[in-house]
Amino acid sequence: MLVGFEKLCEKYGIVKVAPLLKGWSGDKKYVLDNGREKYILRLSDSGKYEKKKEQFALLQRIGALGLYCSRPVEFGTAPDGTVYMLLSYLEGEDGEEAVAEMTDGEAYRIGLKAGKVLKKLHSVDIPPQKLTWWERYLKKMPRKIEALKACEYKLPMQDTVLRYYEENFEIMKDRPLVLCHGDYHLGNMIVNNGKIGIIDFDKNGVADPYDDFKPFCWNVMVNEYFETGLINGYFDGKIPGDFFPILKFYTIESLVSQLPWSVKFGRTEIETAYKVADNQMKWYGNFELDIPTWYKRIKF
Repeated sequence: MLVGFEKLCEKYGIVKVAPLLKGWSGDKKYVLDNGREKYILRLSDSGKYEKKKEQFALLQRIGALGLYCSRPVEFGTAPDGTVYMLLSYLEGEDGEEAVAEMTDGEAYRIGLKAGKVLKKLHSVDIPPQKLTWWERYLKKMPRKIEALKACEYKLPMQDTVLRYYEENFEIMKDRPLVLCHGDYHLGNMIVNNGKIGIIDFDKNGVADPYDDFKPFCWNVMVNEYFETGLINGYFDGKIPGDFFPILKFYTIESLVSQLPWSVKFGRTEIETAYKVADNQMKWYGNFELDIPTWYKRIKF
């Protein structure tokens, strides 16, 4: 049993504990099994108490939507101050692995479902916000750009990328704010008998709804039809004229952010950052295209 969590394990009849190593979160994660059902136990530093408390409350509100998401079971602190969150375990296959085995048609149809789920997530009520999306951007993006300029590695066509950002920055004005998942891609999805499940809300926050499409590269590298379906499902086949220009701008943001971030984690992540950058350049025709080549113009 886990030291410090013996009472919790006893309460839920846990007979097996296994570490869960997937993901980039700083939390320690375990799968708890009592022989009848499984749970996910997330452990965080004491300084994250308020943040994790908000996440737990968020999952309770999402649960009311009737979606296939992790169900919040229990929240609290251990005697040593460690913050814990006990969640239900979603049965099914890892999203990346499941979609990789699908035909393009199957991937498209499960993508449609993922898009409709995202639309529902964005319907959760949020409290009034102190800052607009534009004001938040004015604070965060200069730091990211300076980090890229100071990085020992350089992006392909870095001057073009930064110039595009500078010339199109005002596209972020007047964007709406909704509750966002924050990392919405196949790595945080479960597929179970044709049903799509969503996990790991650790990066959730209030943002522009289009911001949740920003990790599209991870989906596209598995199957382009899945990401096409996700977009079509979200918009019910009626894609607004501002969507692809803003998605292109968020692609620039991702390029600016990923390379400096990757340096902290070593050669493998640096190589991944360059692979993603090369793909983005290809998909956007060195940023001369507004609609990326991976988007399939399928009628809904």
